[in-house]
Amino acid sequence: MTLESLTAQGWQAKRHTLTTSQTYLWGILFSLPFVLLAGGIYRMLLLHRAVLLDRTGLILLAVIIVSVPLHEALHGFGWKLAGRLHKGDVTFFLRSGIPMCACRTILSTKAYLIGTLLPFFILGGGSFLFLFLCPGTISVLTALVNLMLPGADLAISWRVLRSEAALIADNPEGAGFIGLVKNQE
Repeated sequence: MTLESLTAQGWQAKRHTLTTSQTYLWGILFSLPFVLLAGGIYRMLLLHRAVLLDRTGLILLAVIIVSVPLHEALHGFGWKLAGRLHKGDVTFFLRSGIPMCACRTILSTKAYLIGTLLPFFILGGGSFLFLFLCPGTISVLTALVNLMLPGADLAISWRVLRSEAALIADNPEGAGFIGLVKNQE
């Protein structure tokens, strides 16, 4: 099933894409409540038992190097499982040196949302748990990164839900998707 075959069958396709600046802005706005929650919990409840380390910049760099590819791999894993996809339907590539993942097939809205939100639930939720179990420099930076990274994913998911699309095609050129709605005749 391709985008062209579905539009020929009476489906209406509508692009929902974000510019680079919109991606950053909406990503920050959508992730900010979770970052503030984690920071507030840490500051009010966990700081007294935190293990604070030097080399914050180096730790942050290590967290980013591990988290970004893992984040993208979770997108692919979620889409592959939820959409029951075949080999080659999910691709991983580098864009400007940054790992990226894209789904090359059309998914149900539910399957698309599962793949889009999986990094938020696994890495973001795992970071909250790590913060509670081992409060300190490493867990705070891990929570910061893993709650900020899926900010744009949260914004895109919100747009998916508002679009009323039954089927979703990922947009591999940038942040966003193509929503497919069956024409009412």
